[in-house]
Amino acid sequence: MSLGRIAIVVYVIFLAFYSWYKYSVAAPPEFNVDYAHSVAILVLMTGVAPFVLSYGVLKIAGLKRFSAMLTGLFVGLIACVAAYAAFWWFFIVPGGAAPAAYDVAIRGVGWGLLQGGLASIAANH
Repeated sequence: MSLGRIAIVVYVIFLAFYSWYKYSVAAPPEFNVDYAHSVAILVLMTGVAPFVLSYGVLKIAGLKRFSAMLTGLFVGLIACVAAYAAFWWFFIVPGGAAPAAYDVAIRGVGWGLLQGGLASIAANH
């Protein structure tokens, strides 16, 4: 199995873990459809979009090796932080008593770097 395929498999495992984690951190005692819906939106915005965007940018740009890794990390980071900020703006603020935007957006740093790194491996191998 190629390194690119392994990166895709690791990303799918990441996505399953990330979805479970995001649901479980503040899950109500009983299943709630509205909460599950908001988690699904969060996962799409912060767990799928940064990977897809990083992968797409790298495939289009045709970057290789070190420049591809740096670009993938950067795009994943920016996309994930921006997605958390957008989620904050559209879903948390209207509910009232929202934390500061940077408290929410900063959550995307590690997740974005991970997705950007996996995307750069997947796109170049």
